[in-house]
Amino acid sequence: MSTRTNIVIKSGNTKIWLYRHMDGYLSETGYNLASTLAHCKGFKSFLDNLLNQKYEATMYRQAKPIYEFTTEEHGDIEYLYSFEFDRSMPKNVKVIIESCASWDDRKVLINTEFSITPQNVEKNLNLIISEHTKARNKSLKVAWNSGAGAK
Repeated sequence: MSTRTNIVIKSGNTKIWLYRHMDGYLSETGYNLASTLAHCKGFKSFLDNLLNQKYEATMYRQAKPIYEFTTEEHGDIEYLYSFEFDRSMPKNVKVIIESCASWDDRKVLINTEFSITPQNVEKNLNLIISEHTKARNKSLKVAWNSGAGAK
């Protein structure tokens, strides 16, 4: 099963909706968004960077975009990531991340505003960083226990 997610990116009257079909959870999409945000100069560079990311090509499919445009929030998403950039101060952003069990059952996981620097992203989006670290450590432990390091 895929973990579907929407990303909404706003600046002034501009609102862009993106959709990601796979890996929408905090430790993957959340971490990717936070890492991208940490090195952007504002709305346009954040959006451009996301739109240029691709899943690698395999023997069975060509490389394809990770994020694709959509017109609105999908009804079957599990996470909604919102980024609102301040037009007067482009390096300022408001980030809201929601877990979406259904239209009526939502939980705000993060609601914060900050000036974009790698340090501020790490500090304000710490939940994402810790989920990514947990997932990475779990993968390493599974690899170790399956024989990669147990020789």
